[in-house]
Amino acid sequence: MKKGVLLLIMLFISALIFADYLMAPEPPSRTKKAGVSFLHALHGDSLGLSCEMCHAGSMVGQRAYMPSKQDCMDCHRLPLTESEGIVALDSSLKKAPDYPWSVKSRLPAHVVFHHGVHAKANVSCEVCHSNESDWDRGVPPSVSMNECLACHRGEKGFPPAATDCASCHR
Repeated sequence: MKKGVLLLIMLFISALIFADYLMAPEPPSRTKKAGVSFLHALHGDSLGLSCEMCHAGSMVGQRAYMPSKQDCMDCHRLPLTESEGIVALDSSLKKAPDYPWSVKSRLPAHVVFHHGVHAKANVSCEVCHSNESDWDRGVPPSVSMNECLACHRGEKGFPPAATDCASCHR
């Protein structure tokens, strides 16, 4: 095996073991009910996973779905990830419901937002969803109509887009 590939595998294994060690902090308030903590910064910044790896639909669909516990275990059961952290995670997930995380939409029912349309326009998840560390502290984003309009008017670095009411309001 080439030295470069072996080094990459060793770095990946080390990162996953370190990730499992970091899974121990107290979960943010929005996940305490499930008893399963999740750190966006660990999975995103440290491991380089993109949002769509866990949130199906975020790049092409209207909704960005929350992962199931099986989604988590699909990665954490890889042969390279065996560590003490996996035992704790597995124990927590066994007790958790099939979908341990749920986030209620903060958009009014009459407002339409399509994740895929925005992803195609190169709007990153963080533009609307704040940054990973806010989520990890249990601080969900607060998006106002004025913030949406600022983007759609071209005031936030994106090309202007539709601003007629019917584009977003049904």
